[in-house]
Amino acid sequence: MIPDEYDAGNLASTLKRQAGLTNEETELFLSFLSLKKLHKKEHYLNAGDICNAVAYVNKGCLRRYIIDEHFKESILNFSLEDYFVGDLESLMLKEPTVYFIQALEDCELLLLSRENLSRVYDLIPKFKEFHDYKMKRNHYYTIKRLTFAKSATPEEKYLLLMKDQPQLFQRIPMHFIASYLGIEPESLSRLRKRLTIKSHNS
Repeated sequence: MIPDEYDAGNLASTLKRQAGLTNEETELFLSFLSLKKLHKKEHYLNAGDICNAVAYVNKGCLRRYIIDEHFKESILNFSLEDYFVGDLESLMLKEPTVYFIQALEDCELLLLSRENLSRVYDLIPKFKEFHDYKMKRNHYYTIKRLTFAKSATPEEKYLLLMKDQPQLFQRIPMHFIASYLGIEPESLSRLRKRLTIKSHNS
């Protein structure tokens, strides 16, 4: 259960607005959650771990990344407040994840364990409908994003990130943005300068 001193208001609002939960259903849902705090640079998941919970980002920012056979990191996405993080495939199949998920700031995560997820599914059918929809949408979005990442230029990926998550540029170091774009930090600096000049001339 979440300690009383922690505010789950954002999640409660999301559940009421997007899933259509009543006040009573929302309170019941929140009673199944536990709080996990992460310090900056601490990992929520490491490759080889089994994901045992759905995690809601109540506070903070995290990155999901992989490490290839040459020990090079590639950032796949960033998660801010009001995002869910984890690995649903690992959660559902009880298989090891291939991802690393690391806190880029001090974070508060609200966890719904695999066992409690099953209970919530039975007790709050509206949440099951909502979660199934989110899983399908995230699956299609991931395929779309990976396809885009294969064909898009660093400039196109940068502009999309600026559109979708502009606050990242004030919250995390630029070398993480560069890793996400698949370029060196010096190339990112030149890209930002070129876009600034283009914006002023347009």
